[in-house]
Amino acid sequence: MNAQKPSEKILVVSDQADNAGVIAQQLLEAGFATTWVGDDTAAISALESEDFSLALLDVMAPKANGIEVLSHIRDTGKNTAVIMMTSGCNENLAVEHVKGGVVDYLSKPFTADDMLQRVMRAIANRRVLLEKQRLEQEKDDFVSMLSHDMKNPLTAVIGSIDIMREGRLGPVNEEQAEYLHAAIDSCNEVIAMIDNLLDIHRFEAGRMQMNLTVHGAAEILRTVTRRFKRIAEHDGIRLKERLSHEMPKIAVDKNAFSRVIANLLANAVKFTPEGGEIIVSCLCQKDTEMPWERLPAYVNLPEGFADQGCHVRVSVRDTGSGISADDLGLIFERYVQSRSGVGRERGGAGLGLAFCKMAVEECGGVIWAESEAGDGSEFTILLPCHINGTECSGQ
Repeated sequence: MNAQKPSEKILVVSDQADNAGVIAQQLLEAGFATTWVGDDTAAISALESEDFSLALLDVMAPKANGIEVLSHIRDTGKNTAVIMMTSGCNENLAVEHVKGGVVDYLSKPFTADDMLQRVMRAIANRRVLLEKQRLEQEKDDFVSMLSHDMKNPLTAVIGSIDIMREGRLGPVNEEQAEYLHAAIDSCNEVIAMIDNLLDIHRFEAGRMQMNLTVHGAAEILRTVTRRFKRIAEHDGIRLKERLSHEMPKIAVDKNAFSRVIANLLANAVKFTPEGGEIIVSCLCQKDTEMPWERLPAYVNLPEGFADQGCHVRVSVRDTGSGISADDLGLIFERYVQSRSGVGRERGGAGLGLAFCKMAVEECGGVIWAESEAGDGSEFTILLPCHINGTECSGQ
């Protein structure tokens, strides 16, 4: 056997002194630092005072109850791996604990070679787990750095440029103002990418706070669309609205839903050539009018979604380069972008649509895309109507 690093400490918990002594000696000879205790109280005390890579626990020993020690390890969140030592009569119990997180078990009597092989495998697996946890922590630290060390300075940059654009530091001609506008737009695009990355991370970690309140969809759409009109006009793109004023409201997180629409419009502008058109529409649609069978396979309808009476349907349609059939099922995944050539030179991190899907689903809705390469795209969001004295009139 290869000698192990002294930092790999193993705790043996057994009230059978002779057997425990043999096990401890075999582990010591294999290069492990080994501690043996004869009861569960001593085992818990040892775990509280030292860090052990692995614990060998007797399942049901009268004085050294391995179940009690296992519970302590789980309750305190220690990263100590556990191998259960069991006799044939309680092997089924050990198997159940393996399903619950114990890494392995040894059925008595066992050989030294079998025991050492299982111990080394458990130690190796623990190292992999710790490395994964370390990488996860690095990712958390990186995301935090993005939030504080990049986003905040960019906000300050935007403020400074805006002061110049408004002429407060001296006269600015039309061409100069246009360049300053472009600089602000670029900074805002970077901030949007940072926000998408941060919120995707929060969604995946279960830490995203959504405040679902009732709003008019047309009101939110009109506010967001207004922000993109100048950008679209600059690129020679017509941006139109087809919004119904009289319709049921929707229950969404206003900030998150506004960002969803902003992400869809940013993509539409990016992939629509000069002279093209983008249409933002919103209507109420009864369930009986919905072609549910035509929804893409990647759309998972929540339980009872198709039986809620009516839905508000929001869409962003463009006359851009379109999306190939091979890409349609992938574009809502992280770091995936359409392979269409048009618009690629304007960059992007492939995070906007991933955020859109997570946010819409958190609001109880669904989102999908329909497109053909070279023939434009339409992104559609369906959200349940929030009926409050307003009847859905359908299309």
